[in-house]
Amino acid sequence: MDGDPKTVDVMSNDSIEYAANFFREFFELKPGKGVNMINLLEKVLPRVLPDFVMLVEPDEDMPGVDGVTASAGDRTIWLSDSIYTKLYYGDPHAQYVAAHELGHLFLHSSQTPGYAKKNMYDERIDPEWQADKFADMWLMPTEGVKRCRSPAHLAAKYNVPDDVAERRFNEVIFGEQIQGELF
Repeated sequence: MDGDPKTVDVMSNDSIEYAANFFREFFELKPGKGVNMINLLEKVLPRVLPDFVMLVEPDEDMPGVDGVTASAGDRTIWLSDSIYTKLYYGDPHAQYVAAHELGHLFLHSSQTPGYAKKNMYDERIDPEWQADKFADMWLMPTEGVKRCRSPAHLAAKYNVPDDVAERRFNEVIFGEQIQGELF
């Protein structure tokens, strides 16, 4: 690997939110309901995507990596053993890692990421940015965020890390207020 950032097809916030909401509806998840990622990965996805595989690898085989998702038509998610164990016990960080990898699966499994030019950066073509946005919107849909009183309430309701809940809460609540004041 030469260190150049990877790129995928352009996706905006709106298109990622559309995808997250589409999949929430497909799996019949209401906006006010959290996601049980371990159940989704172990039981639900194998039934609806027969070629889906989740693998758990020893931490030493994935140094510094919590999860990986294949691309170019392969529907495989690898989780490190420690993340899988934490996910099994409901750890918020592990929940977010699994949702991030799910974002790669749903958004990028039919693409082969390319390399960005070193002097070019556009978050809309960054697969990591896209997967983070998907995880935010998949785990904490906008309608559900609007019903929360605070980032702490959001974190508890959707079982996500505090910093992720704060980022999403500010994006939805304060982003809307600013837009409403401008237009």
